[in-house]
Amino acid sequence: MVRWIAVLVLLPVLASAQEAFQLPSGNIHCAVFDQRLRCDVLNFTYQRPPRPRSCDLDHGGAVGLGPRGAAALLCHGDTVANPMAPVLGYGQAWQGRGLTCTATQQALRCVNGEGRGFEMARARLLIF
Repeated sequence: MVRWIAVLVLLPVLASAQEAFQLPSGNIHCAVFDQRLRCDVLNFTYQRPPRPRSCDLDHGGAVGLGPRGAAALLCHGDTVANPMAPVLGYGQAWQGRGLTCTATQQALRCVNGEGRGFEMARARLLIF
């Protein structure tokens, strides 16, 4: 009987450790690669940040965050968008690899154990 209780207690943790998710709008998608979370906003209305001289690709719609350190805008030529990824419902949280993301109708907020992270929405991007 103790074994069954241990399994039932672990199920919520395993369910939240998905390697990818999307918000219900389908506009924000996230995936884990090499212990870093990458989130893309597909359509946005905020002012695009200045493109670094070293970036010849897309810039301003993708953010990376690891279990330590600051979040960073990514120079990218691809997307993590996957319409088959599980949906993280508004009011729900995702946890994995030292990171936590919370989805609301206003934004996706992701933080690491140091309290560093970002908020991403169609109308704003905030890195803290």
